[in-house]
Amino acid sequence: MHVYREILPESYLLILTGSHFTDAHTLQRALHRAGGSGKANIWIDCSEMSHPTTAVVELLGQFCKQVRSRGIELILCHLEEECQHAVQQLPTAAQPLVLATLLDASLYCRNLHFSTLPSVA
Repeated sequence: MHVYREILPESYLLILTGSHFTDAHTLQRALHRAGGSGKANIWIDCSEMSHPTTAVVELLGQFCKQVRSRGIELILCHLEEECQHAVQQLPTAAQPLVLATLLDASLYCRNLHFSTLPSVA
C-alpha cells in the first residue's frame, strides 16, 4: 500500500494506492499525520481499495472515532461495494462518512462550513 497526501485549504486528502491493502501500519502513520494537521476534514480516496483487511477497516473506524471526538470529520470517497459493506459493519460511532466522490466531499464540507457561520442581520 502506498499513501499519497495532498494538503488542501480546509482538508487533508489521503490517496490510497497499490494492489494490496494489508499494511495497516503504513495507513496508521498517514492517519496520524493527517490527524495532527490541524485541518477540519480528512478525506480518503479509496478508489483502489477493493479488498481491505479487517485490520485496515478497524483502523479506519478507530481513527474516525478518535478524530470525531476532536471535531474532525473523516470522509471516505470512491468506495467499492465490498469496502463500503465492511465499513457499514463498524459500530455507528466509528463509521466514517461515506460519499461517492471527492467533489461530493468538497461540497459537503463547504456547506458544513457555511452552515456554521454566524448569520448577518
